[in-house]
Amino acid sequence: MTEQPASPAVTAIREIIAQLAATPDPVDRAKALGAALDAIPELQSELRAERQKAVVEIRETRTIAETADLLDVSQGRISQIAKGISRTKKH
Repeated sequence: MTEQPASPAVTAIREIIAQLAATPDPVDRAKALGAALDAIPELQSELRAERQKAVVEIRETRTIAETADLLDVSQGRISQIAKGISRTKKH
């Protein structure tokens, strides 16, 4: 299986992680990385909300099938995203 190149967004996030990991002082580095980890649930929520908005916007001019093809996901998943349904379980 061929690995696909990372999206620009994923690359940008990895660059930020590398910057945090390059913090010289290990205490500062641990605190910075910990703060980033603590923010992940909120960031995921923000990302899901923005993705939902984008999918709803796409759906204004395209069918579910077209949207699914464009985003490389199933039609059912497009419907879930548009409704704000997450496929990950929240603890």
